Amino acid sequence: MELRIAVDGRDADVEALWDWFRHEPQLRGRLRTASSPAPEGAMGTSTELVIQVAAAMAGAGALWAAVARSLSVWLTQRRSDITVKVTRPDGHQMSLTAKRVADPETLLRQFLGGSAQPTEAAEP
Repeated sequence: MELRIAVDGRDADVEALWDWFRHEPQLRGRLRTASSPAPEGAMGTSTELVIQVAAAMAGAGALWAAVARSLSVWLTQRRSDITVKVTRPDGHQMSLTAKRVADPETLLRQFLGGSAQPTEAAEP
């Protein structure tokens, strides 16, 4: 199983999130990058961060909480609008835009906990 996170921004934004996650103890050894097809109408490919999770992992809930907390803090510290698309192992997707979502950690925890959410988080 894997959780995919795509950053709609500059390559430096993807690298910054990679570095941020790399310092999260619960994500060590579970993080890699992967290429994904470019959105329709765009050229090239984009880079996604992939978090590996064993299918029967007993601590998956703690891992999801760590991802939600870490990504939430990273998003709120961005100076520009960055959109992050999170894709769960079951294929459901959610997009969050920095500085436009009041409580990204709660939304991410609900989404990663298995609740099907809209593909885009509403502005407050």
